Amino acid sequence: KSSLNFLTVRHPWERLVSMYINKFQSCSSTMFSGKNGILVKTLRKYRKIDENISLEEKSRLLEAARIECNKPSDIRLVDSDNPYMNPMGLTFRETVQFIIAEFKENRGADFHWLKITHLCDLCSRKYQIIEKMETLERDHYFSPKNFGAGSKVPRHSGAHGNQSVNKHDPYELVVRYFSELDERLLWDLYAVYKDDFETF
Repeated sequence: KSSLNFLTVRHPWERLVSMYINKFQSCSSTMFSGKNGILVKTLRKYRKIDENISLEEKSRLLEAARIECNKPSDIRLVDSDNPYMNPMGLTFRETVQFIIAEFKENRGADFHWLKITHLCDLCSRKYQIIEKMETLERDHYFSPKNFGAGSKVPRHSGAHGNQSVNKHDPYELVVRYFSELDERLLWDLYAVYKDDFETF
């Protein structure tokens, strides 16, 4: 039997918003909230707080926020006076600032936001099919001979494992979250994912 190499790609902005909602918004995942994790480093660097607060107090407030972030949302004790808890988790803007810095400083990017052009080894592997999440249903429809007659076609174009994202129109989500970014940040972010935009 011969194998078929296919790659499913997604618009970089939709992929980024989906990742943010699933991993960083409201501390939806504890994957990055260890003592020296991304949550702590990003809040320390980008969350705007009163400059008169001492370093010791900042550290105490940050640790308190990290501890609550690791709890289930229904039992968190949110301190309204703690700037690191308001909002809980990272904002979309803070997440974008972190990702831009990661790429500018050539640090190892996590696969959740790594460029697809770097993630899937495009140059050394030959893909017979490249399909897009945004047109997945249509792409499957035009490739029945490649997937076989018994293949299941997704009911909705752009279906994804992130159920909180599936409930909303992807375009509307992108517009909503990207409204937090100013023009400079938007262009810096585009520079990060330029290869993906040009390739797909």
